[in-house]
Amino acid sequence: MEALLRAFWGMIPISAIALPYALLGWPLLAARRRRRLPARFAAGTAGVDCAAAFLAFLVFCLVIMPVDSASDSTLDLVPGSDITAAFADDGSLWQVIGNVLLLCPLGALLPLRARRLRTLLRVALAALLASVLVEGTQYLIHCGRVTSADDVLLNTAGATLGAALSRRGWLALDPPPPVAIPAQRRRICESPTLRLRVPRSVWDQRYAAVAHPERQ
Repeated sequence: MEALLRAFWGMIPISAIALPYALLGWPLLAARRRRRLPARFAAGTAGVDCAAAFLAFLVFCLVIMPVDSASDSTLDLVPGSDITAAFADDGSLWQVIGNVLLLCPLGALLPLRARRLRTLLRVALAALLASVLVEGTQYLIHCGRVTSADDVLLNTAGATLGAALSRRGWLALDPPPPVAIPAQRRRICESPTLRLRVPRSVWDQRYAAVAHPERQ
């Protein structure tokens, strides 16, 4: 427990500072989305987006945070070595739990908003890529952390576990499909034309005298 506090003590004030911004951005983003979405979907999607951004920010801060007891990063590419050591020594078991939980919330939240990640395989591949970037960044900036292949596997397993737990609610925040309105065809009503035929007798009586005065 003491080693856990030494490694992650800096995350407590960072979380306390970033949390109010996430809580403030939630209603503001929801109010903006209510112009084009129902209230329930606007509040839900805004909450998921703010939570995902908050967690991604914490992961970024954790990656770049240096460790006081070490100056250079170490590289361990042997799969299973860290896990075996963690179960052999009770003091290192927290590292396994922390690596599993690192991307677990993001794996649960991202499929709610990204339709292309709504399969466990795609979530696992995305988590694998993200974990490789995280571990590579830790090694390049020399923050004193251990870059291990087991961390990549544990992060991927944690994200897949989170996606599996939230699988039933992946479609909960999808807005309802728009109601299909049939195309309106403009109809032109043709008025019937009446052909009026003037009798010859009427023509002779009214207009023949005008056209031919000699017939009067």
